[in-house]
Order: sequence, then structure tokens, then C-alpha cells
Amino acid sequence: MERDSDWIWEALALGEESLLKDADIDYFDWNGTHEKYGTPLIALVVGKATGQEVYDFATGTPEKLTERLNLMKLVLGKGASPHAKPPPQFSICKSWWKTEGDKEVENSRTPLVHFNDKSAYGVVASCLEALTNVEGDWKRELRFLRDAAKILASYRPSGHAGGGVPRVAVAEGVVETWERILSTSEGADVTIACKGGGGGQPTELRAHATVLRGASKVLRAMLSPAFREGSTARVEVEFDAVVVRLLLSLIYTGEEVDETDAAPDSLLAAVELAHQWDVGHAVTALEVAVVRRIDDERFGRAVEVAARLQLPQLAPACMAFAKNSADVKRRFKAAQYPPAVQAALAQVFGDAESGDARRKRRRLIMAS
Repeated sequence: MERDSDWIWEALALGEESLLKDADIDYFDWNGTHEKYGTPLIALVVGKATGQEVYDFATGTPEKLTERLNLMKLVLGKGASPHAKPPPQFSICKSWWKTEGDKEVENSRTPLVHFNDKSAYGVVASCLEALTNVEGDWKRELRFLRDAAKILASYRPSGHAGGGVPRVAVAEGVVETWERILSTSEGADVTIACKGGGGGQPTELRAHATVLRGASKVLRAMLSPAFREGSTARVEVEFDAVVVRLLLSLIYTGEEVDETDAAPDSLLAAVELAHQWDVGHAVTALEVAVVRRIDDERFGRAVEVAARLQLPQLAPACMAFAKNSADVKRRFKAAQYPPAVQAALAQVFGDAESGDARRKRRRLIMAS
């Protein structure tokens, strides 16, 4: 007899952790789709409407939002993929706004967000973008979306078709073993020549070809006999040793990045190197760390890196940061950012050609 799955979809959309946490739900197709709810992970964000009541990330209490995040971890653990897209019949679109008493807060209404043909990653990114461009206090909702993005980033495909699992705990002894192998360079057979600080001599680090080849298709090709790096066992990079060590630590141990242990500039550079070497899991882990360390000083570079590397979490996180930063707004009005950053900020603050830039152009026109 076919078992009922509709109640599981309903519970996901409502964010009811108590209904699912201890229930027998292993029979459910965690990569299945639903014309009303999309995918299991999308249902946790988009929710549902019942009569006059709306249940989603923007209407729940803090406790309910925590339940939705807990369910997101559970669903990923069951094998749901955040890359899965909803069926063609899924045509949900939403807009949100803030109210004070019975009145709508001026300029708080978001654009209509369409969720068709978007994965869970895309849904979260679209919601983040929508909330960064309007007025009102959206701190709680933005925090939920950023936390959701971090949880989705923990996804790792399993060896089984269509499945996926989040990161798993690794015994401390295993991590220590790989840390020791990296730090002592025992058996290392590749030299990585890093850019010298202040124009000085390059710093050389030692690594293991087998590990590098296994982590990166790019390095696998570079270290083949057909390439100079393979014949000389030497890889040259335009990054300093701190950045390379940070990435190597991720490659060897797979540990989470503690963003407090690395300077923001090093994190940004490590994302670029991980992308250059095509180490996917490291790009994701470092991107999450960068999101947590966005500040006024490095904002412009973070936006450029996010755009150039097409980082799905960093780009909307930068726009959310900009909305609440007086310094970013001041620099934007003074046209102090590169053109690409100015254009991105125009979506948050208005016309990119504003403030000092507009006044300078007006003076030039008047003088001609």
C-alpha cells in the first residue's frame, strides 16, 4: 500500500519540526517535487498560504524560524539536494512588506519574487536580493536567509545518484593526522612557490601531488607530465603563503573555516585561489567565511570578487551589508567605487550616477 506523503509536504511548508523530527519519514522522496510546494527545501522557505494566513520565513516567530532551519538540516541529512528545481507547474510568486499598526511602512514592499525554475539556492538568493532593496526592519528575515544559505552550503553530493549529504563529523585524530602531514611536509613531492611579501623572494611550501590531484581537476592536469608544473613538480601562484596555507588546510583536513583565525583579505584571496584551482568545497566554505567578515574597508573588493566568480551567497550578502552601512552609502554617493561596484549599488541606493559624480558632470557641461 502506498504511504501518504502529502502530510510531510504540509509539515515542511508550515515549518512544523515537531511533526517530522521523530516520525517515520524515510520512505519520503527527498528529491521529489510538488506542484504546490516545489521541493522539500523550497517549501521550508516559501511556505504556504491558508485562507488569510501566510506561513513562511517572513511571517514566523523567532522560534518558528529556528524550527525551519532545524528542518533544513534534517532534510539535507535525508539526502535532499539544494540544486533540485521545482516542476514546471510550480508558479508561486510572492511579495512582502512591513506594517506599523494598520499601515504599510512606506517603501517597504518588495518587488514580486518569482520562484519558478529556481533551486533552493536560487530561492534564498532571490529573497535576499528583494529584502535588501526596500525600507523597513528586515533584520530577522535577513538573518534567517543568511543562516539558511550557510546550511545549504553544507551540502555535499554523495556517491549515490540523485542523493546528497551534508558535511559529516570527522574524528579529531584523523584531522590531526592530516594537519601533521601538511605541517611536516613528510613525503611531500610538490613545491608551491608563493608570491613574496613586499616584492621579496617567493616563499616555498611543500605539498603532496596525490592530495592535490585528488582535490582539483585543474591541479590534476597541471601536475601531469604534459605540463611544466608536472615535469618540474613546481606550481607557481600569485598569492602569498598565508593564503595558500589556508587553502591547503581546507584541502587536507576538510575542517570548517574559522573566519576569526584569518584576515578578511586572506579569506577573499583564498576564495579566488580555490576558484582558480576549481576546489569546489573550498570555494563554498571560504565564501561562507567571507560573508561573515564583510566590512566597510573591503566591501568594494568583496563585491568585485562576488561578481567575477559568480558567488551565490556573497553577492546578496554584500548588498544587504551596503543597505545598513553609512560609509558604503557615502562612498557610493561620492562615486569612489569602481564602475561595476557603483552599478551594483545603484540597485540599492538608486541612480549610480549620483552625488559628487553627477555634480562633476554638471559642472563640465556648464563650463563647455
